[in-house]
Amino acid sequence: MLVNVKAEYSPLKKVVVASPGGEKYKLTPRTIYELQYAEIPDPVELKTEHEEFIKKLKDNGVEVVNLREEIKKLDRETLEKLALQRSECKLKLDSLNMEELADILISGLSAQEARELGTNLPVAESEEFCVKPLVNVMFTRDPGMVIGETYIMGKMRWESRRDEPLVFKEILKPENVLEVKNGYFEGGDFFPLDGKLLMGFGTRSSGIGVSYVVPKLIELGEIDEAILVKLETPELHPNKGIGHLDTVFGIPSKDVIVYYKSLLDSMKVYIYKGKDIVRDQRPLREVLKDYLSKDLRVINIGNAEYFSEEREHWLLASNIIVIDKSKIIAYEHNRITNKLMEEAGIKVITFKGNEIIKEGGERSGPRCMTLPIEKY
Repeated sequence: MLVNVKAEYSPLKKVVVASPGGEKYKLTPRTIYELQYAEIPDPVELKTEHEEFIKKLKDNGVEVVNLREEIKKLDRETLEKLALQRSECKLKLDSLNMEELADILISGLSAQEARELGTNLPVAESEEFCVKPLVNVMFTRDPGMVIGETYIMGKMRWESRRDEPLVFKEILKPENVLEVKNGYFEGGDFFPLDGKLLMGFGTRSSGIGVSYVVPKLIELGEIDEAILVKLETPELHPNKGIGHLDTVFGIPSKDVIVYYKSLLDSMKVYIYKGKDIVRDQRPLREVLKDYLSKDLRVINIGNAEYFSEEREHWLLASNIIVIDKSKIIAYEHNRITNKLMEEAGIKVITFKGNEIIKEGGERSGPRCMTLPIEKY
């Protein structure tokens, strides 16, 4: 697969999504914490919301690649290899057809299900998994990233998501792959800026991960500079904290940013150029005037009014996906921030995401559900 992503605010041509399926039914009060979830969504309504989101993408001319369909195109040898790599049990897979085998890679396989297939498990607890379900695979943003013509195979902080980058790489088969081998590096923190990179670190991505990836992107000629934002949260734990940079920040247009002022104005900003890293004492909104627009307009989440800001930040007002010049898809429930974007000249297409937002450790939104592979 060839990839080409110029900038966060560039028109979206082709994107990877993953429809929800059987993995969502594996979430129970006993399993959600191990699987890094905060709440249990309604799988039926969740699927309806995701289908509406995909329809909005297609209706606006975006080519959609669905991971759940693509995985079915792998040969049996690859499917078995991936299943066995991910399994904690010595599985017997002979009785499974191709579709069942493909589904296990995402939906998982409980110990009891494995025993029914002939796996030797005298003790098989109901809530234990031989193959853990990839319950967050719907959030295709994080395991892989594209900048220029380079695909970055990320490395996930939370254990329940560690297998996703490998599965994505096997399915998508990108040509130019940079594999993150040290630290953590996730797509929710990753914002391409036309030859530059804006990157958050400290909560999900790590300083070690950034130190590994950024110099390599410079060597590859994909970037010549990086703006690094140190994200801090009171407690580094799934289901708590602020998560990725895109949970507090968005770029709907080259001259407009969506900004969680209460947090971001106090975060440290560094400029990485060549082999040097320098602290920039200005707040991020001022630093970005050097990289986006001298006349950069700042839309404060919830108009920076305490209750509105806290509510709409928590409901991911900044987690948007740009589909065309000054045109985005966003959650409909963030009405104050959406209105401010429209007043700034942004076309805001909305959809309902009341079940989707329950997903994941720190909530998830439209940007989380998309891995752009062509955006220029």
